[in-house]
Order: sequence, then C-alpha cells, then structure tokens
Amino acid sequence: MNQTQKKAMIYGNLINNSVQIIQDEQDKLNPEFDKLRKALDRDQVEKIDSVEYTKIMHDFKHGTEAYADILSKFEKAKAPARFMGTHMSLVSSFKKYVDACQEMTDSINEDQTIDRKKFNEAEQVQDENMDKFSKYIQKMTQI
Repeated sequence: MNQTQKKAMIYGNLINNSVQIIQDEQDKLNPEFDKLRKALDRDQVEKIDSVEYTKIMHDFKHGTEAYADILSKFEKAKAPARFMGTHMSLVSSFKKYVDACQEMTDSINEDQTIDRKKFNEAEQVQDENMDKFSKYIQKMTQI
C-alpha cells in the first residue's frame, strides 16, 4: 500500500467512525430533544421530572462535547486531494452544527427553564447544517 492509499484509508476510517459516533449520539439525544421540544411547545418545561431534566442537561452537554471532539479530528484530518474541497465544506457545516449544539445546550438552564429563542434558533441552524453535512458525506461516497 502506497502513501496515497494509506492516507485515503486513514481518512475513510475517520469519516466512517465519526459518522457512526454522530449517529449514536443523535439516536440517544433525539428522544430527549423531542421531550424538550414538546414541553417547550406546550409551555410545560417545569413539569418535566427534575431528575430527568438534569439527565437531559447532562446528556446534551456530553453530546456537544462528543461533537466538538469529532470536529477537532475533522479539522486536523489530512483529506486526500480529490476530497479536499468537499472536506473543507464538510468541516464548515459541521462546525456550524456543533456551535448550534452548544447554543442549544446553553439554552437549557439549571433552574428548569429554557431560553425559547436560543433553543429554536439553534434547532434551525442544526437542521440546516446537518443536512449540508449529510450531502457532503454522500458526495464523498460517490467520488
């Protein structure tokens, strides 16, 4: 295996492992997000069990840290030349996604209130940038 092939293999493994971690985190966080979304839409955030609310806060913080770790790996990755442009776009969209995750996490207050404006804006930015991220991943698999 030559250097170019090794680089491509290492990069491919990074992408595959990262996508799996992202999917696992989303699978864990999505039901909790749905619970917060419903409570927020019904103005019933204070009715969420306090232990469960604290767990959700912790899980969001942990998930955001996991995403930030992946972002760091993406930023340091050495993409093969044919993926460089797509890689840079992927990193940009994922950074915006991670920043929005941090905003959402920050909107969930310890006093069992949620900053609705911050939460809603973060949700929109997350949706837009995860869609872009997914398209870049799909583009890479087609190259």
